[in-house]
Amino acid sequence: MRTEEYKYNPKVSIVTPSYNQGRFIEQTILSVKEQGYPDIEHIIIDGGSDDNTLEILQKYETQYNMRWVSEPDEGQAHAVNKGFEMAEGDIVGWLNSDDLYFDCNTISMIVSVFLKNPNVDIVYGDSAKINSENKVMRIKVVPGFDYTRLLRHCFVIQPSVFYRAAVVKRDKLNISLRYSMDYEYWLRLGRKYKWMKIDCILSADRNHKERKIIRDVDRSRQETKLLRSSYGKASDARVVFIDRLLNKLEIGYARIAGVFRLREARNSNHAFNAKFGSSLEMIKNQLFTKDADLL
Repeated sequence: MRTEEYKYNPKVSIVTPSYNQGRFIEQTILSVKEQGYPDIEHIIIDGGSDDNTLEILQKYETQYNMRWVSEPDEGQAHAVNKGFEMAEGDIVGWLNSDDLYFDCNTISMIVSVFLKNPNVDIVYGDSAKINSENKVMRIKVVPGFDYTRLLRHCFVIQPSVFYRAAVVKRDKLNISLRYSMDYEYWLRLGRKYKWMKIDCILSADRNHKERKIIRDVDRSRQETKLLRSSYGKASDARVVFIDRLLNKLEIGYARIAGVFRLREARNSNHAFNAKFGSSLEMIKNQLFTKDADLL
């Protein structure tokens, strides 16, 4: 879609799949509601929650442009696909019900990037890793798009990705996957579309004990391993060794780069009640702490 095909303020659709995330979904809602951009619709696809989720949705449904449905579905990927079908925007984001947008200007920034780059189909950026109490634990700095690198490991942070509407209308998530549906989606889209990385913290990616990839870590890793194999990634011992070495180098560089983004994280116009530790604590987390210890 070319710039001249957009209206002055292109509409942005945010799709949120939800199931029994009453502990976090109000904060997710507020991080969308607090965006300064004038034309956003928030579509929440709930899988029939039996906690306090529906009460929260009813509380906010008249306070901003949000619509929701609550009915049994076939899992997270199926819920996202339903939201993609309902989306009326020119630009579409996918924000899970335990994640947040980081800054009140995130959507305005994304719209500006798409308008200035009419040949780009997908825009993504960096993310803050937060815990269940909204404490910023680490800045995840991700590299520019490279398909070979993506085959080695999933460096793209899901809530920090935005798509032109044509992408999500043509291509949907694989509903047979439980843990790596986003990674498979990007491996598929990486062969077809133009990606662009921007050096901004776009989202807050939440770690908590009930997160699927943490709770079911072994099953998640196995599904990802099979996925890479299905996309033609060789698995002989030499290739595995090289991949692991490159991964360590890339992750190490990203951690160091994140140290220089800590000031940006503190000084942002946060779209949620962000909390921060001391500078020394944050540098320690940035450089040395494992993701599993950031809960």
